[in-house]
Amino acid sequence: MTSVALGVFTVSVPYLHKPKGRHTWFYRRAVPASVKEHYSQPHILKSLRTTDEVEAAKLCLKLNQQYEEEFERLKRGQPKELAQATYDLAVDKLNSFGLYPNVTSDESAYANITDDFLDHMSDKLKQSLSKHEFEQIWYHGKPIPEGLLDVVDKAALDLMQGKYRPRASAYADSYVHLLNRQDDKRFILSVNRAIKCLLEVLPDKPPGDYTRVEVRKLIKCHMDKGDVKTATLHRQMTVLRAMFNKVSKEHEIKEDRLHPFTDFDVPNLRDDAIERADFTKEELDILRQKIAARKPHIAFLIHLMLETGLRVNECCGLRVGDISIDEEVASVKVEKNPFRPLKTKSSQRYIPLVGVALEVMKDAIADRDRTDWVFPAYIDEASKALRTPQHLQRQTSAYDQYWAKMLRPVIASGTLLIHDYAT
Repeated sequence: MTSVALGVFTVSVPYLHKPKGRHTWFYRRAVPASVKEHYSQPHILKSLRTTDEVEAAKLCLKLNQQYEEEFERLKRGQPKELAQATYDLAVDKLNSFGLYPNVTSDESAYANITDDFLDHMSDKLKQSLSKHEFEQIWYHGKPIPEGLLDVVDKAALDLMQGKYRPRASAYADSYVHLLNRQDDKRFILSVNRAIKCLLEVLPDKPPGDYTRVEVRKLIKCHMDKGDVKTATLHRQMTVLRAMFNKVSKEHEIKEDRLHPFTDFDVPNLRDDAIERADFTKEELDILRQKIAARKPHIAFLIHLMLETGLRVNECCGLRVGDISIDEEVASVKVEKNPFRPLKTKSSQRYIPLVGVALEVMKDAIADRDRTDWVFPAYIDEASKALRTPQHLQRQTSAYDQYWAKMLRPVIASGTLLIHDYAT
């Protein structure tokens, strides 16, 4: 792990590496043993093509997130990259034969099209099977051996025969695509974590094939291991329920709409939550002194959250028009905009600006470079997206557990093991 100096702070960045005698930074990490078979080398070594350590740190963190997602997909037996959902590819396959859902109203023509598709599939099976094996499958309903057809052909044939029932792990891609959230890395990560939580205990099978006994076993195993808090476990179970509900409904998989995840109980929910104390006045004073030595826009941002309790994205996505400085009561208007949604509907509100918060906002507006945004460093105009700074990655207020955990080391030693630049 390499430490990068940023003013009075030291940022620890995992997998950032500079080979001896080289000026360019690299991303370097060992491939996890569980997925080594998918890589030609036991280590990943990738040039970040920069000599600037701060820029290298940003690129390293972004690249590591991509590889983490890749490893998770491979562990579930899926492709390295998030591809189009298998269901959509299977529908495209059927459409290429004029089938499903673009069927013709002419029954004789439809029969001919169906025959063309079935002939195509039977030819594929005959290439890999003996005559007896083929007849057992084609005429007597024996299941097709795993891996004999590629996943798209198998899904297309199952759709055609009304037998399409993907396993739980295949629901993840379909869920992401149905909600059109392919670019939402945090959402994809939450879905992947939920699937991982399931498959660590139970076999991978269609949701409707699980039983209530298995659902209770899943919850009990994770609670006995103590690997997650009860609130986290409840959240992952909720993601599984939403995923199975949405995909089975949209893909009309009747057998799986009655899955047993519709109702569950996590015993002693949130009893294991650890409440951390709020910052004392003395601690906040120390923080303010240390923050003063940082880059101006970062100092403005953190001061604003410390003084108002605004969430990270709420601050990063502020427009100049959201700030009322010259009114009788200066305030910040928090509302949804194209670059930043709000966490809840009730998050739309007015926050008074007084004392340090008011002075900071005056300085922040004066410091901006002729844009409509208070913190333009975190606004991506091209993609209409918000680049949340890594050091404040969660949508959280200044006084919750995350801040208490991450900022107290600053008070103690001046060492900040979090990242304070936009990605």
